[in-house]
Amino acid sequence: MKFFNFHLMPYRHADLEAIGRNGSAWVTFSNRHYDPHKGAELYHDYLDQLELADQLGFDGVCLNEHHQTAYGMMPIPGVLAGALARSVKRAKLAILGRALPLLNNPLMVAEEYAMLDNLTRGRFIAGFVRGIGAEYHAMGINPAHSQDRFAEAHDLIIRAWTEPGPFQYVGKHYHFNYVNVWPRPVQTPHPPIWVGGSPGTISSPALRRVVLLGDAWHPLALSLADIEKGIATIRELAGKAGRTVGFAPRNMLALADKTKGAGRGAFEGSVDEVAGDIRRVRALGCEWMTFDLPRGDVAGMTRAMERLTKEVRPAV
Repeated sequence: MKFFNFHLMPYRHADLEAIGRNGSAWVTFSNRHYDPHKGAELYHDYLDQLELADQLGFDGVCLNEHHQTAYGMMPIPGVLAGALARSVKRAKLAILGRALPLLNNPLMVAEEYAMLDNLTRGRFIAGFVRGIGAEYHAMGINPAHSQDRFAEAHDLIIRAWTEPGPFQYVGKHYHFNYVNVWPRPVQTPHPPIWVGGSPGTISSPALRRVVLLGDAWHPLALSLADIEKGIATIRELAGKAGRTVGFAPRNMLALADKTKGAGRGAFEGSVDEVAGDIRRVRALGCEWMTFDLPRGDVAGMTRAMERLTKEVRPAV
């Protein structure tokens, strides 16, 4: 079982009362609440944490993409991935993921990801997602077209990575007379693609998307029962499609000093309880486990990383 460290990079100095009055931390929460000096320090703190994750023995470090929100400060995750590509020496580097339907030019992601695969010498994992409703609202993109845009952008990126250029691409949403991506990725035929779904839910369209377009299923915040259910469904669908799909669930880590017992959430509780949950998903065939860490403060997040690698991992 491989452990990945997922980081949202939230703006920790956000005024929670102001967010409450606004009704949301997304889209309409004014950026006047952002202090660039504090934000700059947070970026460096968070990059330090991901570098520490590599040193502690995590098998991968993960970034993601969100727009116009205090929830996460990574509208362009490739910038931060580039900063980590040389300082993270051993672990995989994953962006989980870029919201393909929000893109007007998917070739820019094909180029960005290929560069990162070169910089990491083949340690890059490509995550593709549809994005959330608030981001469609912010970008002025009709979410009714998101399934088609996702599939078409995915197809274009894969072809750009695997077919010699230049060639023409003509689709419903994207049209390019010249597709000729430089550089090409190091991994063949391309970096592994992880595909997720909506947080806390299992939807038939998301599972079909994983089976048709992904190398691994990366669900967010599912119960252990739902992880088991989703894996069974994907295996059935993948078998019919003649494909093999891996499993890489992502959950919040909530380590406690005492046993929590009945009624606790997945990956919540004592070291033995969390280790037991990890053993359960490993028995289901999960090769990777991605953890969100407590976001209250930098020291608390660092302590959780240390406990996961030094206390939980040996108990798995």
